[in-house]
Amino acid sequence: MILQTGYCTNVHAGRDFAAVIDNLHLFSHRIWSCMHESDSDKTLGVGLWFSELSAIQALEPANLEKLRSTLANLKLAPFTLNGFPQGDFHQKRVKHQVYLPTWWEASRANYTSQLIRLLGAILPEGMAGSISTLPIAWGTPELSSEQQTLVVKHWTEIAQQLDRLKQNTGRHIVLAVEPEPGCMLTDSASFRSFYLDRFLAAIPSSEDRRIAQDHITLCHDVCHAAVMYEDQSKEIQQSIEAGIRIGKVQVSSAVAIDWKKLDEEQREASWSQLAGFVEERYLHQTHIETSNGQRLLVEDLPDAIASCNGTPPSDGKWRIHFHVPIYLPSLGALDSTQSEIYRCWQVLAPHVGKESFPTGHFEVETYAWTVLPKELQVAELSKGIAKEMQWFESMISQPLVSQN
Repeated sequence: MILQTGYCTNVHAGRDFAAVIDNLHLFSHRIWSCMHESDSDKTLGVGLWFSELSAIQALEPANLEKLRSTLANLKLAPFTLNGFPQGDFHQKRVKHQVYLPTWWEASRANYTSQLIRLLGAILPEGMAGSISTLPIAWGTPELSSEQQTLVVKHWTEIAQQLDRLKQNTGRHIVLAVEPEPGCMLTDSASFRSFYLDRFLAAIPSSEDRRIAQDHITLCHDVCHAAVMYEDQSKEIQQSIEAGIRIGKVQVSSAVAIDWKKLDEEQREASWSQLAGFVEERYLHQTHIETSNGQRLLVEDLPDAIASCNGTPPSDGKWRIHFHVPIYLPSLGALDSTQSEIYRCWQVLAPHVGKESFPTGHFEVETYAWTVLPKELQVAELSKGIAKEMQWFESMISQPLVSQN
């Protein structure tokens, strides 16, 4: 089994190249020490994040050599890049800015092309690589025919660049498109629809379609799928059966509340704690399922709370896009969707290293540590991330339970 695990460094992302290097020393090496100090031969997988500025700086020859030597000296294996946020991911207010530039804009394609060059230069020998990216844009307004044509053009060009890299160097890197609640590709089904009927169908050459399928893949984010109430086993299997390859899995957990199961005191406690998750930096899409099964996706958590006029719901369910530590099955009075991580692993484990999931990449992505409610924050970030990695690696080391 070809399997690669690691954590995403966007939690302590550097705005420029110098900050990226500093953070590898300050955080990534400490995480390695927490996990592997007794076995100095082991490496820690890292999913690096470079802003557009830091990516340009990293490609300068002297900086590229410094990056390579830093990663080697710190025993870090850079197997994947997070190419979703192109700008400053830690500015005071990110919200909808994270979806810019869109995939119909040339600057998004240029940035991704830079990431391909960068990962191609630092990827460990014999290892597959992946780059996750946004699901085209935020979901409104709808995609115009001209914008769709540009998306297809840019994805096809990226696939061709990745194919040339593979032919010339033997390095196989894929672009992994990441559905997210509220975006153009809001869930697995909408991704499949666009990928098959609007992307591949628009490529006239069978050889170019083959190249596209080989290099433009799905990034499955467990938190995002849980927020959309997806049956992960069913959705992942449908994508694989449709010929869509899994390029990367982001291991993440969302906030969940089943209001009907709570008594009045528990509802008040959950309502009070939920207010602590309101923060100004990131968008926290909230998916409400009513008691009769109807669903409403609310753009941000404060809007969902405001719609209740100060009174917690007495029935229905809420799932909130807030990446919480994956080792927590519950968050005080709230639940998490931790159990969905195992469901995802159970369906994908048999596919690792095969054509359907050639990279075998699992990246733990809890980027919201710094904006968690105070009672859930950790005294030392490195130890919290190490605990997540240890929890996940322990989980995947257990025998799979039969689904029969």
